Amino acid sequence: MASSLNLFVTGGRGRLATLIARHYEASAHKVSLFSRQAGGGIRDLRELPDRNSLQQAGAILHLAWSTLPASAEANPESPHVFDLPFLRRLLESIVACPVERRPRLIFFSSGGTVYGNAREHPSRESDPTHPLGRYGLAKVAAEETILRAAEQHGIPFTILRISNPYGYPVSTARPQGIIPHAIRCAVHGQPLALWGDGSARKDYLYCEDFLSALTAVLERPLTGIFNVSAGRSHSVLEVLAEVEAQVGRKILLARAPASPWDVQDSRLDNAKLIAATGWRPKIDLAEGIRRETAGSVPP
Repeated sequence: MASSLNLFVTGGRGRLATLIARHYEASAHKVSLFSRQAGGGIRDLRELPDRNSLQQAGAILHLAWSTLPASAEANPESPHVFDLPFLRRLLESIVACPVERRPRLIFFSSGGTVYGNAREHPSRESDPTHPLGRYGLAKVAAEETILRAAEQHGIPFTILRISNPYGYPVSTARPQGIIPHAIRCAVHGQPLALWGDGSARKDYLYCEDFLSALTAVLERPLTGIFNVSAGRSHSVLEVLAEVEAQVGRKILLARAPASPWDVQDSRLDNAKLIAATGWRPKIDLAEGIRRETAGSVPP
């Protein structure tokens, strides 16, 4: 990006928000992180829906969400208590800003859950959504809230349906991200929880490609919904085989039944984003895993 931006990033204690902040701060952009747990340089999320504060932002990257796909099933009320009411307040505050000072809202949705299982072709932005779980249902509700506000008030927005980014640190306690957990288990000889038979297919996007896609979005006034994906899916068994090949060790598996809410065939078409920006992913799965295992494999 040629000019410096002032980015407001919610979900500031999350690993993905931290990755974004470090990347853009290193490129001389100003980044303000917001979280419900303020402190340590992270601002209180409750400060954000203030129009005087919002007018200082060039863009709001809204990552904050109270659940993961797994935890959403146990806490189905959480998005309706926290996430959706906060989103409505944020949109109202953006609308209250002078038109020329309204920040652009970039909402991080979920390509892996909002579509449900792919049908005869990879899921496109124009396809109907068929979420299987409560997490996907809540993300669709958030998208619809943004679309209504944009239609009524003309706010600048972009909705990104992101696949499964990897290549950055993930907490061992966080039940999300098969690749880092598989590498850790292979290196340390620990059992890896495998839900289902391993045939489930997902799209895995390396972090550098994710960041370059986000930069392409920030550089252009894109409006609408865009898939952000590698454009190629792999089964869990293929992922595990690639990790084993790179680490040189077998992974011990602790098998469990697949969850009914877990999408078994996630394939995302990224042609719309490519056509709009010229961006293309460059790191395939084998190279991404090779980079992640470099330095972590003992001699």
